[in-house]
Amino acid sequence: MFSVVLRFAVTVAAIPLCATYYPGVHMQDLPAALLAGAVLGVFYALIRPVARLLLKIINWVTLGLIYVMIDTWLVWTATAMYPEAVSVDNFWWAAAIAVSVNVARMVIDVITRSTKR
Repeated sequence: MFSVVLRFAVTVAAIPLCATYYPGVHMQDLPAALLAGAVLGVFYALIRPVARLLLKIINWVTLGLIYVMIDTWLVWTATAMYPEAVSVDNFWWAAAIAVSVNVARMVIDVITRSTKR
């Protein structure tokens, strides 16, 4: 349960942090950017597993690139819902946010998995 909450918190913080460090991601309002991060966290919890399940066969053919596309689309959608708070210059910056979120979530998984043993 702790790992789920921690992964959600990392996902919420990812959009404002990426806006701080990536030149193609622009943040105008921090509370709204955190809200966009929370929407992204909900997308990752609800839509992502369903999309991954439906596209599992295509994932095998594309060698995993379809999963990156799903995550990029989720980031793009979450930031498009709050254009006054966060803007992404193009698809590749949304992909950079998706990769950053996935790396942070993977680190959290490794840390929480090692503390369970």
